[in-house]
Amino acid sequence: MISKLCRMGEIVATLGVAIALTGAMMTLGSAAVHAADDDGYPKANPFSGNADNELEGRRLYFKWCVACHGRHADGVSRFGDYASDLRKFWRGYPEFIRIVLNGRPDKMMPPWGGVLDEDEISRIAAYLETLQLDGAKWVVD
Repeated sequence: MISKLCRMGEIVATLGVAIALTGAMMTLGSAAVHAADDDGYPKANPFSGNADNELEGRRLYFKWCVACHGRHADGVSRFGDYASDLRKFWRGYPEFIRIVLNGRPDKMMPPWGGVLDEDEISRIAAYLETLQLDGAKWVVD
């Protein structure tokens, strides 16, 4: 009986350490996402031009972005015409990553850094690039 209690104590202690480490890793991961503003991003999306990435980007767009930016990424949704028309995105790929990670609270755009990682955001960008209209600019000079 005592050995069973000791063993249970070891398991509880191990679980406690695992939970603490998971919490620490999540905190560090979150800090790393917010520190992305200081990181350099490539001038062009490395996920662009790949059909698999574009398809996954479309799936992610329709899961996370469509409610505000609409089915056609034109900023028109069931809530009205208030979000950015992403077919005309002109700020370049690096800024797209920063905006999605950190949001634009002044424009009612929430930060997605805790939900989407940089690869997922890049895949969404790859999909959006397939919809771009004249004047859109995804590659930074």
